Amino acid sequence: MKKIITSISLVAISLLGFAQSAVVLDDMDNDISGTQFDVALPGNSDVTTELLVHNSDSVSHTYKCRRTIFTVASDDSTQFCWGGLCYNWNTNLSSVSLAIAPGDTVDFAAFGFHAIFRSKLSTITRYVHYQFYDISTTSDSTGVTLKYNSTVGVDELDKIGGSISNAYPNPANEVVSMKYDINEYSQKGKIVFYDMVGKSVKEIALNDKKGTAKINVDDLNSGVYFYSFVVDGKAISTKKLVVSSK
Repeated sequence: MKKIITSISLVAISLLGFAQSAVVLDDMDNDISGTQFDVALPGNSDVTTELLVHNSDSVSHTYKCRRTIFTVASDDSTQFCWGGLCYNWNTNLSSVSLAIAPGDTVDFAAFGFHAIFRSKLSTITRYVHYQFYDISTTSDSTGVTLKYNSTVGVDELDKIGGSISNAYPNPANEVVSMKYDINEYSQKGKIVFYDMVGKSVKEIALNDKKGTAKINVDDLNSGVYFYSFVVDGKAISTKKLVVSSK
C-alpha cells in the first residue's frame, strides 16, 4: 500500500446519497469516482486497466468489488482482480474483502484492482461498471464505469493522440487554463466538459495543434466537473475540475 501525500477532497456521493469513504483514482492519482473512464479497445486483443482505490476516511474500511456488465459484444470476455484473486470470467462479485487503512491507497501490487477485457472485432462501445463498497455499510460505496471504445486497429490507435495538462487553477471560479498538444498524425481536437452524471455541459474547439486553452467557467454552477481531451473523435484523457463559488 502507498500513502497519498496530498489530501483528496471527497466530493462525490453514492447513488443512495450517503457519504463515501472510497475514492477511485487513475494512474495519475486523479479522482475518477462516479465517472465514465475511457479505455481504448483494439480488436482481437486483451486490454488491462489498473485503477487505484483510496480510503479517504480517518478509520479503516473493508471493501468488496462488484462488477455490473451494461453492454458488451456477444463474444467479449471480462475479468477482474481484487483482494489478491483474479476471478473467473462469469464472476461478478469478489469473494475476498480487502481492508484499507485510513489514508492508504491500494494498487494491483498491493492486492488492489485491475480489469481485463478480451475483445473480438465488434465495433460497439462497451460499458462495464465496477463498484467498491464497505462490507459493513453497503451504502458506503463508489465506483467507475469503464467505457471501452473500439478502434480499427493498433496502428490507427498509435496515430491518434496528444496530451493535455491538469487544469489551473483548480478549483477555479472564472477562467481555467490547460496546455495541450495534438500529435502530428491527428487533425483536430476539442475539450468537452461533463457534469457528475455524465451530461455534456460545455465544449471548446481547439483551433491550433498546440497551445494553452484559456476557458471561461463562470457560466458553470459550483461543483465537480470532468473534462475530456478529444482528438479526432476519440477521448484521449479525462481529468477532474472543481468550480468554486463565485
